[in-house]
Amino acid sequence: MALLAALPVLASLWKQAPCLDRGWGGQEPFWRYCYSDLAVSTQTAGADRGLVTWLAGDVPLDHPPLTGALLSLVAGAGPGGDALATQRWVLGLWAVLSVAALALMAWWVRDVDAGHDGVRRGLDPRHVVLAPVAALTLLLSPDLLGVALATGGLWAWSRRHPVLAGALLGAGLLARTYPGLLLLVVAAHAWRTGREHELGRVAVGALAAVAVVVVPLLVAEPALVTRSWGLWNDSLAGLGSVWYLPTLAGSAWSAGLLTVLAVLGVVLAVVLAGVLVLGAPTAPRIGAAALVLVAVVLVSGKSFPVQSSLWLVPLVALAGLRWRDHLVWALAEAVHFVAVWLYLGGLQDANRGLPASWYAVALLGRVAAVVYLAVRAWQTATAGPRGVWDPPPREGVEGTGAADSPTATTI
Repeated sequence: MALLAALPVLASLWKQAPCLDRGWGGQEPFWRYCYSDLAVSTQTAGADRGLVTWLAGDVPLDHPPLTGALLSLVAGAGPGGDALATQRWVLGLWAVLSVAALALMAWWVRDVDAGHDGVRRGLDPRHVVLAPVAALTLLLSPDLLGVALATGGLWAWSRRHPVLAGALLGAGLLARTYPGLLLLVVAAHAWRTGREHELGRVAVGALAAVAVVVVPLLVAEPALVTRSWGLWNDSLAGLGSVWYLPTLAGSAWSAGLLTVLAVLGVVLAVVLAGVLVLGAPTAPRIGAAALVLVAVVLVSGKSFPVQSSLWLVPLVALAGLRWRDHLVWALAEAVHFVAVWLYLGGLQDANRGLPASWYAVALLGRVAAVVYLAVRAWQTATAGPRGVWDPPPREGVEGTGAADSPTATTI
């Protein structure tokens, strides 16, 4: 599996080759599709000054605290001096970490998918290590840290390690926000499957992980804890979001209105995930509910940059979707990936760029594909007979009966 995990990383490095050779400055990275915030922020925010400088609040990275700390640590361990050499170091080391993270996530998917008899139950780890979207996005940003922690949290819950599940999801909240929302999915799943007594241990693990990271930051520089969320609250619509369409039309909506819409989207996502978990005829895989939640959060958010699609990669596997569904989504992502860089390049040179109207088409196609994934996850979760790895029935809960075999919980 580790060898397969190297394939999307090698593809990402190949895509980055022009910028690795010439740097990430100017408009050329847009035309060559090799722009990377992972490399650019190392220079613009001064992350190469290291973790100690970041802890002092002097490295203005626009990332949650755990991600900002890791990126500063990686950049600070580089050769220093020459900016391009440091950027190459960051991408090279991140590529190595990406292979390890993809292999680990694939193992988690495979482990969730094995019953006590060792027989496979339908979840395919190749959705993780061979994902076209991973090849497009791995080296664009440090999002993979939050994705890996979220995946590990869902795996730990499925394997009945509630404290570890809480710790991984709590840490994930400090790397990317959405793993914190997955704690709500875990709570609904616990209620549906008769495991609500474990939620206290999940909470203990989550609070402990948050405290380990946050308490030292509150002592060193409290602003590091909330900086990224404050910037989000004040931001306008970003690329990829459906709320960017008014901006394309020349009438951008205010940050306050967009914040309200994004929060309503989060509420809708939580409600839909809860309805799926608690209302399905049989308890669905928690991965399907997680996919529905994350998909709705993404398409209703203030910004939906290309790298955010990486969040969905392991959830496609954990939801048990088919490769046909995966590839439909990947095709829409690839079209949008090309379109967004051509559109950005065109802002500087309209003769070479993609018109706003065509970028809107690509944007809507991508959003439709993500909604399609959510619909397929819902259909997969609510159709078909209960499998060996489905959770045991909860006594007194409508929709469970004698036909539901008492077996281990699945994701």
